[in-house]
Amino acid sequence: MPESIAHFSAVLSLFLNVFQVIVISASCAMFFFFMINKFSKALMHILASSGFGVLLRLRALIICRKSPIKKRAFIEFAMLKSQGYWKTSSEWHSIINEFKAFCAISETDMTYIIPNCTMLIGEDFSNVTKKYFEYFSIPKVKKAFGISGDQIEWALQIHIEEAYITPTCLLTGLLSRFEENWGEFIKRYVSTAYIAETDEDQEKNKAKTILTNELYFTFAWLLWGPSYEIKHRNFWAGLCQISYGDESNSIPAVANVNTNAAAKLQAKFIENKGHRYGILVSAKISIFENKAYYKSIRNIVNPEDTYFYNKIENGAFPFAAQIDDLIVCDNYKAKKYYCTAYVWLLFELEEQEHFAFRPEKSIAFFEHANLTDKKSYQFLIETLIDKSIKHFADIFSKPEYEGRRYRFVCAMNDEITASFYERYHEIIDSENEIGKKFRNRIFPEPKHAPAVAFSAYDEYFSKSNVLSYFEVSLKDKNTISEFGRFYTDIYMENFQDADERETFDNMLLYLKNGETAEKYRYHIILAKDNNGNVVGGGIFNYFIETNSGVIEFIAVKSDTQSSGIGTLIYKHILNVMGFDARKINNKKLAYVFCEIDSPEYSKSNNKKYLYFWNKHNYWHLDFNYIQPALSSSQSPVHGLWFLISPQGSDLSEVKGELVAKIICDYMKYAMQINNPQENSDYIKMKGELLSKPVNVLRII
Repeated sequence: MPESIAHFSAVLSLFLNVFQVIVISASCAMFFFFMINKFSKALMHILASSGFGVLLRLRALIICRKSPIKKRAFIEFAMLKSQGYWKTSSEWHSIINEFKAFCAISETDMTYIIPNCTMLIGEDFSNVTKKYFEYFSIPKVKKAFGISGDQIEWALQIHIEEAYITPTCLLTGLLSRFEENWGEFIKRYVSTAYIAETDEDQEKNKAKTILTNELYFTFAWLLWGPSYEIKHRNFWAGLCQISYGDESNSIPAVANVNTNAAAKLQAKFIENKGHRYGILVSAKISIFENKAYYKSIRNIVNPEDTYFYNKIENGAFPFAAQIDDLIVCDNYKAKKYYCTAYVWLLFELEEQEHFAFRPEKSIAFFEHANLTDKKSYQFLIETLIDKSIKHFADIFSKPEYEGRRYRFVCAMNDEITASFYERYHEIIDSENEIGKKFRNRIFPEPKHAPAVAFSAYDEYFSKSNVLSYFEVSLKDKNTISEFGRFYTDIYMENFQDADERETFDNMLLYLKNGETAEKYRYHIILAKDNNGNVVGGGIFNYFIETNSGVIEFIAVKSDTQSSGIGTLIYKHILNVMGFDARKINNKKLAYVFCEIDSPEYSKSNNKKYLYFWNKHNYWHLDFNYIQPALSSSQSPVHGLWFLISPQGSDLSEVKGELVAKIICDYMKYAMQINNPQENSDYIKMKGELLSKPVNVLRII
């Protein structure tokens, strides 16, 4: 008997040892699988900071083990439920149970219903959404979850029960930058008014200096961030806002042009113009990673609206909301709902010597308009225009402000603009003294596109580089000296191919010829930083007959590249070209062209320059562009692209004749080739351009 017990004990001990080894091995295998599992890592990366612990992850793994779509849907569901906040373990178990019930009801239609857009607005939700897209952008993760293509779309679709949609873009308010450099904002902006108004020696400058009340109007207008109505009647790519309450509770969205969503919204916006502002709907939206999404719709964006799309792409929200379907609400609330913080008019001091829009010389009149109906909205517009007229009448009545003139820039929408024009013409058509003063001292024709003005505000109230610009002139030896240093220190470094490079003497010759030219304007602009050092510059031309410009190059000091200086110089160049177009032709600039190295020809491994021109809405003209030999000792360059960017015109209107004419003018006036029509390289290009329709291609 004892022997049997001993034998049984030995067998039991062996069994327990084997079982323990199996359990330990299984546990190790389970732990290893748990640690390397892409879904587990996603849960840890995205939800751990919200209190989603190890045991919760194990439970989620079991629930979602069979479906990659279900795994992503769970994470999105958890993000919406938690809003990125910390949750206790019991709260997370409740969320998991809610997800199980959600899946039981929505096995095929993975639609999450929210009452309004406020669940998508919070900073914590944005942060956790950013983590989501960062993780699912990893190539191995995309493969594991069956995600193809560049665009990452949520597995869940969102149904917003109450979505108030307006065709507007909310501009960034200064208060959102309070943590950045608030003191610098105040000091820099306020000093533009007070210095001149409190110094007796500055009395003669009163016609050119912003007044303290005007300063206050504009700064208060900028604090919360106004909305601007996107032109949506024609060539509209769907950009709008979904709001709740007012636009401070809103998300940017794009109506899907591939469904009837965009067309339906467009029709309702136009139909409702005489009744109310926006449209109350019930909407289904899809959530995308914003960068890839906005990149995918660039080819359908109106060039005049590119600024607004870029602003949303680089804004506070890491996602893009696409409106796929909607049902228009027809109830009492829909008829009375109005959604904006301001109605406004924007003016600037008219200064003939300055072509660029200057934020410190702008005056905004505004009225608050939260949650009002159409009747009140019309009253506020009338009050707004009355306010501006009374302000101008008061200024014009004071002799010390003689010579002070104003120019209209833009209004929140076309309806306000039309109302202003109507009142303005009523005043100037009268025979009284104030009518004469308004006729001579208020200019109703804008000098700048709205996007130019808004972009200038972004630059002015920014921590980025603050540059000053000057134009090189043969009459000013100091500018020639600065240009000489720019040529040797910056230009030579950027143009290492001797065949592409102009000589310094040639550039001075072109400058001399340009000073008396009748058919074009030749510009050399250099930029200085805060320390007075030249950090970059550009050479460009404006051709009068075609109302178009050509940028020969933009060059930036190597140690300051990728810091935004090139973009600032580019925008300044556009301002100068726009000024030429307005002054000489009294039109908006039609097109801008430039030549760049093709990716195959470029000797640099760094292709950031392609992203630069792509970002600024340039397209590759698909023909064999040849830069003719710049001198007898140089050879033609065959490895370049000729790019085009539409400004006040449409890409569909670009014809071979126009491009050939631009190249002819460019060769004749910017390269000083006397008779381009007889140049063999030009003959080849012209022949190709006229032999087939001009095709434009994306740069990247």
